[in-house]
Amino acid sequence: MLMLMPAGVLIVLLLGAIAFDLSLVFLRQRQASSLAADVANDLATAAFDEDAFRADGRFELDPRRAATLGRSLVAISDLGTEVTDVEVAVVGADSVSVRLVMDVDYVFAKAIPGASNGTTVTATATAVATP
Repeated sequence: MLMLMPAGVLIVLLLGAIAFDLSLVFLRQRQASSLAADVANDLATAAFDEDAFRADGRFELDPRRAATLGRSLVAISDLGTEVTDVEVAVVGADSVSVRLVMDVDYVFAKAIPGASNGTTVTATATAVATP
């Protein structure tokens, strides 16, 4: 015997599923923001160009070193497998910017015909080194 759910119960379940998926998107956005800030902060000191400093006392960041190290730091993080794009840019002699893109897969919405399977979140952070 097939039992049908009352419409009110179905609506509550649907709204609960939407709320869960949106909270997952919010969580991933916060995690991406935190990771971008952490990586930018690390690069503000780790990408220091020692050769330029020793040559003439200039404090500056090495763009190539920052990009390579930034990608490595993201890759070894807990979110490394979920990050789909990493952009690192030295935006001043002492400033570095990190931009991350992450895909977020929905848990419940993908079971709804016509709904997307997920979304993308982006986070950007900038850090300034103080010599």
